[in-house]
Amino acid sequence: MLRLALLCASLLADPGSQVTRDVEFARPGGTPLLMDVSIPEGEGPHPAVILVHGGGWEAGDKSTYIRPWFPMLTDARLAWFSIDYRLAPRHPHPAAVRDIEAAITFIRDHARTYRIDPTKIALMGESAGGHLAALVG
Repeated sequence: MLRLALLCASLLADPGSQVTRDVEFARPGGTPLLMDVSIPEGEGPHPAVILVHGGGWEAGDKSTYIRPWFPMLTDARLAWFSIDYRLAPRHPHPAAVRDIEAAITFIRDHARTYRIDPTKIALMGESAGGHLAALVG
């Protein structure tokens, strides 16, 4: 039981000071889109994961729902980028898809800055984020 409690606590723990928060990657129609960035120590280039949160396409943000993945990806020494996207119904399809594509472009364009390998970027999401990741794929 104690092991389970410790595991749950580690999944919900703050990923640490290595996270750069609120990096703007796009501004469609004047709406700033932000991401949180975590880059492993070391020279790199590191493989990277772009995280797309769930929330029924109409709720959530870059630090909700997807948060349990942060420590696991950090422990695996993967760079990760947790992104926001415009939410429905205010921003109908394909707005969220275009926002994820903009994040991919931004991250590839800044691969050297983030010490990542632009040929080794994975896209993953949970719930509606998984659906959006599949659409972009």
